[in-house]
Amino acid sequence: MNSESLKKLRSWFLKNAASLPWRPSDLNALRDPYAVWISETMLQQTQVATVKDYFIRWMKRFPSVKILAKADEAEVFNFWQGLGYYSRAQNILKTAAIICDRYEGQFPQTRAELEALPGIGAYTAGAILSLGFHQREAILDGNLVRIFSRMNLLNFLPTDKDFLEIYWNYAREVANSSKAHLHNEALMELGRTICKAKNPLCENCPLASACLARQKKQTSLFPPKKVHIQKEWHGTVLVIESKDGKILVLENKSDEKSPKKANHANPFFKNQKTLPHFESPKNAPAGLPIEAEYFVDADQIDELKACGSFRHNITVHKMECEVLHIRLKKTAKSCKIPQNTLWIPKNEAKKHLVSNFCHKSLNIIELQ
Repeated sequence: MNSESLKKLRSWFLKNAASLPWRPSDLNALRDPYAVWISETMLQQTQVATVKDYFIRWMKRFPSVKILAKADEAEVFNFWQGLGYYSRAQNILKTAAIICDRYEGQFPQTRAELEALPGIGAYTAGAILSLGFHQREAILDGNLVRIFSRMNLLNFLPTDKDFLEIYWNYAREVANSSKAHLHNEALMELGRTICKAKNPLCENCPLASACLARQKKQTSLFPPKKVHIQKEWHGTVLVIESKDGKILVLENKSDEKSPKKANHANPFFKNQKTLPHFESPKNAPAGLPIEAEYFVDADQIDELKACGSFRHNITVHKMECEVLHIRLKKTAKSCKIPQNTLWIPKNEAKKHLVSNFCHKSLNIIELQ
């Protein structure tokens, strides 16, 4: 991208930058690296419109990395609830502790140090260094991939090392300037608002004259479409309720020393509290599935009810889940429960179980 194109890009951004809670009114100002980190992590896999309110609430409760590092996981999950991909929240808490312990609460200022922290990859590290410290560091996200592909007729995606390096080289070229922070953020904004995946607004683009795909009227062909693979998954969710109104919860710990059957871990919710669930066939016979007997003694069941089903998507998995409500004859204290499970009060279940998957299950129970 030549200097004239970059000048047009900066001018466009300074006039058209959206007002966002993590963006200062002075676009040339240094950012709080903590705020950059939180906003960019929230924006992974999530739309800007959704993130705005989450970011505001988060920063009111956890205004600094030192305050965040003292929080417990349950509270952090509550403030993350609805954003999905809860491993991001777990990594945020781990990284906050490391920054406070190892760096005295100050963000490291090298890419190698940042990328060594849990949950911080090449893109987020570049954003922190560029926006928070005004270093000449590149970023590369889906918006920039789309822009570089269209401008240069790159008919491949950054799916392998060589192709990825080509895209990073374009990103480094843009960042090789004292205005790198403006260039990086302007390109993200351009991809979000103008150079959109569908129906790009080319007539409003400051880079239109340099875009080869526009010149050839082929913007719809670049970048090439990503092949989406969806996997069907059918399962059963158990809402096991004790006589005194408590719900059995699985602490889905990933412990490599324990065999999978021993802790009944499920790949969808590692290191989270979740309702017991397992893969099951469609149109399974009525009654208690044999897999459920890991969690509950059939002789202690007072009532078993099939309450309905719900649909849910996790990454590439398209899920359909049946919900079984099991009421027990005994109180929670009197019940023997398996490894990695615990009882929580039914009226506090949604506070402890933060995933929408669990909330959908509990909502079906509440409707009965």
